[in-house]
Formats: sequence, C-alpha cells, structure tokens
Amino acid sequence: MGKYRRLILNTVLFAINAVATKLITFFLVPLYTYYMSAGEYGLTDMSLTVINLATPLVTFSIAEAAVRFIVGDSDRQDDYVAISILITLFSVVLVTVLSPILDLGAFGGLGEYKAWFILAYATSAFMNLCGEVARGIGEIKLIPICAGISSITTFILALVFIGQLKMGITGYFISVSAGPLLAVIIYMVAGGIGKAFLSGMKRMRIVAVRDTWNIVRPMIIYALPLIPNNLFWWLSTGINRLFITGMLGIAASGMFAAASKIPGLLNTAYMVFQQAWQLSAYQEVKDKKIGSFFSPVFCVLQAVLTVLCTVLSFFAPLVATFMLQGETYKAWPMISILLIANLFSVFSSFYGTVYSATMHTSFVMKTTVFGAVACVVFTPMLLPIMGVTGACVASALGQAMVFAMRVIDAKRFIQFEVGWKYLAPTLVLLITQSIFTAWEIGGWKIISGICVIIIIIIQMVHIAASLSQIREMKRKNNQ
Repeated sequence: MGKYRRLILNTVLFAINAVATKLITFFLVPLYTYYMSAGEYGLTDMSLTVINLATPLVTFSIAEAAVRFIVGDSDRQDDYVAISILITLFSVVLVTVLSPILDLGAFGGLGEYKAWFILAYATSAFMNLCGEVARGIGEIKLIPICAGISSITTFILALVFIGQLKMGITGYFISVSAGPLLAVIIYMVAGGIGKAFLSGMKRMRIVAVRDTWNIVRPMIIYALPLIPNNLFWWLSTGINRLFITGMLGIAASGMFAAASKIPGLLNTAYMVFQQAWQLSAYQEVKDKKIGSFFSPVFCVLQAVLTVLCTVLSFFAPLVATFMLQGETYKAWPMISILLIANLFSVFSSFYGTVYSATMHTSFVMKTTVFGAVACVVFTPMLLPIMGVTGACVASALGQAMVFAMRVIDAKRFIQFEVGWKYLAPTLVLLITQSIFTAWEIGGWKIISGICVIIIIIIQMVHIAASLSQIREMKRKNNQ
C-alpha cells in the first residue's frame, strides 16, 4: 500500500500548491469583474485562452516530455533540462514573430497589447516548465513555495495596479507577469534548475551531435503527438470563445468567461491530484497489476468530483453573488452546464494518463479529435438558437465525446473498472439537474436539491464498495 501513501502525500503537497495558485486566482475574479467592464474582462480572458493554446504548440509540449523522461531516466536529467529550456526560449521568439496575428478581429483587440502579451506568455511558459522539471527531479516541496510567492505577488500587484491605480488591462498584464517571473528565478536558483541547465549545455557542447540527437529524438517522438492533441483539446475547450466574440461580441465572451470560473473549481480540484497521480502512474506502470491501482483511484475521483459538481450546481446562484459582480452576475445559469463540461474534461484527463504512462501518446490525439470536431460544429450551430448558453452545451458535448472514446480505446493498454452502475445514474442526474437549473424550469430548486441528495447517496455506496475491495486485496497480498 506504499503507492497509495505516496500518492496521498504528493497530493497534499500539490494541494498546497493549488491553494497558493488556483484559489488566489479564483478570488481575484471579483476584483476583475468589479473594476473592469465585461469587454475588458473578456479581453484578459482572451489573452489567457491564447496563451493556453500557444504554450503547447510553440513549445512542442516539451514540458510534458521533460517530466516523463526525467522520471524514467534520472541519469540524464541535466540533458533533458537543457533541451527543454532551449526549446522554451525558442518558443518566445516564435510567439514574438507571430504576434501580429493578434490584430485580427477574432481576438477582440488583444493586438493593442502585443508586448505585454509576449511578456505574459514567456513568464507563464517558463514557470510551467520549471514546475514540471521540479516535479520530475523530486523537488516537489519547492513547487508550492514558488506557487505561493508567485500568487501573492500577483495578488498584491493586481490590487495596486487594477484596484488602486485603475490601470485596467495593462495592470492585469503587469500582475500576471511579475509573479511567475519571480517564481522562475527561485526555481532556477534554489531548485537547482539553472545549475542543471548549465551542466546539460556543457555536456552537449562536448558530446557528438549524434549523441545529443539520441537524447532529443525520443523526447520529440513522445511530445509531437501531444501538439495536435493540445490543439484539438483547445478547439474543444477554447474555440467557443472565438465564436462567441465573432458572433455575439466581446462582452458576451466576457459573460461566458465569468461563468466558467466557478465550474473551473472542478479542474482546480483535479489538478491538485493530477500532478501527484501522473508521478505515481509513471512509477507503477511496469506493474502487471496496474489496473487494480487505477480502479479504486478512479472510484474516489468520480465520487469526489460528481458530488462537488452537483453541490456547486445547487448553490450556483448563491456563489455567483460573491464571485460575479455587476453585469456578469446574469451569467450564473450557465454554470450548471459548464460544470458538466468540466466534469467530462477531468475524466478524460484521467484517462489521458493511461497513454502518457504507457508511452503511447500518439493515441491520445485520436480520441481528442472527435471532441474538437463536435465543438467546432455545434458551437456556431447552437449560438444563434441558445445564445451564449449554446456554447456551454457544445462544450459539454465535445468533452463527453472525448471521454467516451478514451473509455473504449484505453482498454488496449490498461484495463480497470469504471463502476458504471454508479457513474451512469449519477451522470443522468447531473444532466437533469443542469437542464432544470440552466433554463430555470418550474420547480428547478426542488429538483436540483433532490438530485444532490440522490447523487451523494449513490457515491457513498460506491466508495464503501471500493474500500471493501481494497481491504480484500490487501488481505490477499498479506497471506
């Protein structure tokens, strides 16, 4: 049971990291929505959307490859660090060259802030890389420290430049760039990443080009399939912002962005766990009984997140009174549908670990394509009919398709129990709750409350059954 203890310990450390980053960012939403118009807030969210798209594409997803290869071959970790940093530096140059694209109307005026956008991208990309490298080399305790310093810096500067100096979008870019920049410096110095980079560079200058290529090539082979995968993943999660902006205006995009923040709590909760889970999966993947490790973990995951999903949906109007200020409060009915979309996204990410752990990243892209196509097709189709809510429905459909495909496809590599007799009725209840809540159908509060109670009961029974199975496995292993 050591693997479960290690997973729990790492999860606790990454939970501290999440508190320092995601939650502080989450609590900044009222500040943003209070001091910015819906259009201004939509523009800042657009910058974040574009950065999330650009990072895996122009860095060739090298951060994901770095952590996987460092864990698998610690003797060459300095080489992996050097290669990853060089590629990330190149990505900053590439983003600078491509920045005129931001002048297009679909980006809602982001082109006016090119220099600030490039700075925000660079600091974000390097902080992401340093966090992955630190995870791979075992400097896990440093991650929440750097995250805390970055978040506090961002929070204080946001209060000063946005709240006090009323600098709006420019103040936003200053705050979100300075915090990560400070964290990167700490990673480089205290985390030894700078030293590893210099060591790796020194070695690459000495060894033959062929030897260096033998190190780079496997990383590229691993990472390349993740590039189109991340593109299609963005298409299924972020392109709706462009459709909304182009068809309904930047203010409508701001409303959608504001509504997305509360459902984003599901992703926040999962990311606390995902980083620790990936490490455990990478370390245990050679075990022939790896499926028996995945099953109880997914059981607990679906129980926690489905209950969180239904509770957030029920309290959405109340939570929105605190988190969505001014005109953005009217976006709260969309929250329940976006919760479903985020839930399927989390489940899909869990299944994505099957591919990354078994080094079959080429297959992860194939399952993502279907969700991207669905989002691209349904978003412009539903926007004229349902307004911004149509984008929420399209997002949920796209994420559901990805999850369904991965459930079927991933069995080729790792087979584990999903617990459909618990998950299927839970999903039906969540969808019912979201429909009644989103359109405020008569008696929706009562229906929503009933769904909450039934889902909690179902998942309590599921957890009890899973714990019983784990105890039985432990008893057999001790015999």
